[in-house]
Amino acid sequence: MTENNLKMLIVLFKTQKNLNKHIKKSLVGSGLPVNEFAVLESLYNKGDMTVSELINYVLIPNSSMTYVVSRLVNKEYIKEVNNPKDQRVKILTLTDLGRAIFIKTYEKHYQHMRAQFDQLTKDEEATLVELLKKLGRSLEESL
Repeated sequence: MTENNLKMLIVLFKTQKNLNKHIKKSLVGSGLPVNEFAVLESLYNKGDMTVSELINYVLIPNSSMTYVVSRLVNKEYIKEVNNPKDQRVKILTLTDLGRAIFIKTYEKHYQHMRAQFDQLTKDEEATLVELLKKLGRSLEESL
């Protein structure tokens, strides 16, 4: 591999590292770590789901997801409900408190992250989204 071939990978890793730092910064004062915020965001946007469905959206390993879900249940931001079709499976749902906390936190998060992405024009942002989707699909298919 040549140096140029590695440059894109290095740029992606550095960008991911800095993006994660900005996400954490946007959540300061909310009392929500990134993983908890991600769970609330998924439930808010996608609706009720099981833990295994949630893992596909949030990309947290199963062992960590159990811990995150437990913390959110203890904070009363989400609740576990028995699945009427299969009593062994729990469905996660946002509580009113969880919804309120998410909405309040999301506004600050959105404003902070939007300021970062506004460094790109609308066309550049759309192109970046399409290129990342293309790369992501290719990587997923090759596994």
